[in-house]
Amino acid sequence: IIAIPTTSGTGSQVTAVSVLTNPKERFKSAIVDPHLFPKEAIVDPELVVSLPPHLTASTGFDAFAHAFESYVHVNANPYTDLLALEAMRLVIRFLPPLLNNPADRKAREHMAWADTLAGLSIANCGTTLPHGIGMAIGGKAPWVMHGEALAVVYPEFLRYTAPYALEKFAAVARMFRPELLGEKDEVAALALEEVMNAFLKEIGMWFGLEDLRIPREDLPGIVEDTFKLPDYSVNPRVPTKEDVLALLESAYSRK
Repeated sequence: IIAIPTTSGTGSQVTAVSVLTNPKERFKSAIVDPHLFPKEAIVDPELVVSLPPHLTASTGFDAFAHAFESYVHVNANPYTDLLALEAMRLVIRFLPPLLNNPADRKAREHMAWADTLAGLSIANCGTTLPHGIGMAIGGKAPWVMHGEALAVVYPEFLRYTAPYALEKFAAVARMFRPELLGEKDEVAALALEEVMNAFLKEIGMWFGLEDLRIPREDLPGIVEDTFKLPDYSVNPRVPTKEDVLALLESAYSRK
């Protein structure tokens, strides 16, 4: 039996993944094995009622990223789509008000379920480019929370990938803004970057790599480590190393 705090963002209560950081080599990677699947999990929202708002935002956004990336993953399927869409809906609905009232037990409960659904999504599909970059950032800068490492590259990831997954990007944009239901997929999909920027600002996750104290000279190393993991290869648009470096350069400073 494994007891898991809610809003963990990791989905570890339903996945076969264990993440490890080697501080000496400044590298973060993962072990994936079916033996790591918990036989039983206790998901109790009461365990994290006192979790500070920024930690809640960071782990909550990680849960959203799990769901979104499994949804647009090249190997997504109807089962993972179903799980991912519900997980995203719950995060969009309950994360912002939870940050205003961290003791809201009902919102914690919904976020716990969202995290579990998102974990099931990646257990049956996987993550894409942002997680590969986020893992690389976490290896080079262990003080950066995983949710922060994801949030910092999401605007560039969305801009880079949107034209290659218009229908699914449009569907997510419409979850945030129902008024986009009347727009064509291309319009709604390309609006997702702006929508996400507003969401990141709303939950206090809007920053650049510079804000996270990432030295600019570490960017080439982050690029190299990104390509040591498979996440980039299952993105709807497969990047080159030059693409990822340009993405990081763009994400370095936020105005």
